[in-house]
Amino acid sequence: MLSAERLSQSYFEWYKKQISFDNITDNIVQIDLPFLDSFSDEIAIYAIELSNNKIKLTDDGWTLNNLEEHGVNIRRSKTRRKIFKNEIKSYGVAVSDDELSLTTSINNFPEAKHRLLQAILFVNNMFMLSSPNTTNVFLDDLKLFFETNNIRATQSVSFLGNSGLSHKFDFLISGFKDIPTRLIKTLAVSRNDSVFAKSILTDITQTRLIRDGLTKYYVFINDCSKENTKVHINPDIITLFNQNDIIPVKYSERNKFVKELAV
Repeated sequence: MLSAERLSQSYFEWYKKQISFDNITDNIVQIDLPFLDSFSDEIAIYAIELSNNKIKLTDDGWTLNNLEEHGVNIRRSKTRRKIFKNEIKSYGVAVSDDELSLTTSINNFPEAKHRLLQAILFVNNMFMLSSPNTTNVFLDDLKLFFETNNIRATQSVSFLGNSGLSHKFDFLISGFKDIPTRLIKTLAVSRNDSVFAKSILTDITQTRLIRDGLTKYYVFINDCSKENTKVHINPDIITLFNQNDIIPVKYSERNKFVKELAV
């Protein structure tokens, strides 16, 4: 029998070995995380001691500055700015002078660190718009798809996972009686999509441990270029989701799923 407790223990033991904490000054700790951004750079955040037992968690401006260095400027597009502002706000993260940050108590550090990491991964994943892999802001496209097909989807919902951390889903479609609740994540095809796929798997695995009732999990993968042609998806991504009872939906094949999502 596959043990959820054993898998959870194995994951947290691995995570503990991969994450590192280093004092760079008396009141600043650098935290190196076992995740890469869209350009295969390691993600690091900083904890800065404040008064009243508070700390500030920040990316020190790295996320947005790194995107701009690679030709991705969120501020150039009104649509990008709108989606960026709304999504970052949903994580409880503030933006000032390109810095992503939040303030929390030391006791709430784990959950706050997780929210900041989720925001950083979101920005890297959804704003790889300089590449031909994304036609528009993917969330807007999906929202329009759901509305057009009378699929009653609620955008941006979060659940407290088994680890005590909050896990965000891009859409929720409510269930009723023997109709399952459907929780939906999104994934934009990029050079580093396997990293984001593993992050999605972690969110779903932790949420699945505490969800009562019938629930199905979907990942919509944007496989369309700006010329509306299909973009290759790493087959390992599809295998990863299938092996973990997660339904991968290629955006180019989204109409095949209208019937099961509309009920």
